[in-house]
Amino acid sequence: MLKRYFVSNILIMLVLNILVKPIWVFFIDRNVQLTVGHQEYGVYSALVSLTIIFNILLDMGITNLNNKNLASDTSQISLSLPNMMVAKGFLSIIYFTILFSVALLLNYNSRALYLLLLLAGVQFLNSFLQYLRSYVSAHQDFKTDSILSVIDKILMIAICGILLYSTQFKSLFVIEWFIYTQLICYVIAILLAMMIVLTRYSKMNFNHFSFTQMIYICKQSIPYALLILLMGVYMRSDSLMLERLEGPELNSYYASTYRILDIVNMSGFLFASILLPMFSRLISKQLDVKEIVHTSCNILLPIAFSVVAFSFFYSQEIMKLLYPDYYTHLTDLYKITIACFPAFSIMYIFATLLTANGNIQLLIKIALGGSITSLILNFLLIKWLHASGAALASLIVEWCLAITFIYYARQKLSLSFHSSWILKFFLHFGIMLVLNFLLQSIGLSLIPSIIINFIVFVILVYGIKLWDRTTLSAYINQFKSAR
Repeated sequence: MLKRYFVSNILIMLVLNILVKPIWVFFIDRNVQLTVGHQEYGVYSALVSLTIIFNILLDMGITNLNNKNLASDTSQISLSLPNMMVAKGFLSIIYFTILFSVALLLNYNSRALYLLLLLAGVQFLNSFLQYLRSYVSAHQDFKTDSILSVIDKILMIAICGILLYSTQFKSLFVIEWFIYTQLICYVIAILLAMMIVLTRYSKMNFNHFSFTQMIYICKQSIPYALLILLMGVYMRSDSLMLERLEGPELNSYYASTYRILDIVNMSGFLFASILLPMFSRLISKQLDVKEIVHTSCNILLPIAFSVVAFSFFYSQEIMKLLYPDYYTHLTDLYKITIACFPAFSIMYIFATLLTANGNIQLLIKIALGGSITSLILNFLLIKWLHASGAALASLIVEWCLAITFIYYARQKLSLSFHSSWILKFFLHFGIMLVLNFLLQSIGLSLIPSIIINFIVFVILVYGIKLWDRTTLSAYINQFKSAR
């Protein structure tokens, strides 16, 4: 029964996101870029990065803290809900003030500032939706959380699909329409999430509101906020700096390749959203997390390395399929960008583990080092290698951080990794590289090679026992202990 519960929830979340988010990225977001042009989209992409870097000011780590605390004690919800909602209202004022101060320092014009205002509104609504979802995920209601994770995108796909694929509207389409659609759909998703939270988990009672409690919550959240701000710097400064240093067109090219990394990173992000409350409960009960860590690596890393191996040899075909008019500019850039995928997967597991363990000060120091390194490398490499410099800076920083997270997770939680287990990942990656080299050498086209890669991948992960029934059972048993 527990096995069916756990597996069904994971599958529902994965299936919904695998079906919806790629449609959003490739059929909507990509089409917006092709419709409005590189100049417009390059500015839009940079402004999105700017709003994301300072996004934490909307939240101050409240969502992560809420998820972690409620996972350990769900009785706190009636007290935390009104206090945190009022806190987020005050934080939004700070967010908008600092965001526009930075934008003015970066010398954005009035049109860009208007787009920034709209995008800041999108981030505000998205932050509020994520906060409401933290109540759902903390109650282990993964089916509902899965629906809430995609409902906004489903609505956006429907509206933008009409605007982009209708001859009546496509010729008139401007980037503002894209942002207006996001604002509307987030409002609808928030109303649905609010209804679920208030009917299932808690009634809204502002008699519980306490200014002192609100300040206490914000103070508790400051370390989480600083951590996420620094993460935003090392993960998003590349796009912003590329647009400011080299212009919007090159940034639009970079966004074209990064779009695929965002899609494949979805698997790690979804796991992290599940792993945080699971790790928090296990650690609070002083239970071993090693099996969940091992199984998470066994699931995520073979997928990541297989995507990289395939992309190294079929980058031109992939880019030509997605961007037939300018794929020659993107082939080498995509190879560098996609090589970050395994590093991100590692970070989603081990940084989440350190967060659940309460090692926030350590994470802040690591993120600070990553941010400083990212800014320096981006400044130097963008001037030298342009868009490829931004991609190379990201590759160096993400892999250095991934290795650092592994080192400290082993140290803080006494994790042990057998060399034979680590060698399985190198073996898997090596075989997939050789496979794709051979497929490319005989001139096999994209679709047949994808099918062959999938078949060999499945055979390989079971053949070298990265995936098997024993590890899945251990994963489920740990989940049972955490509940």
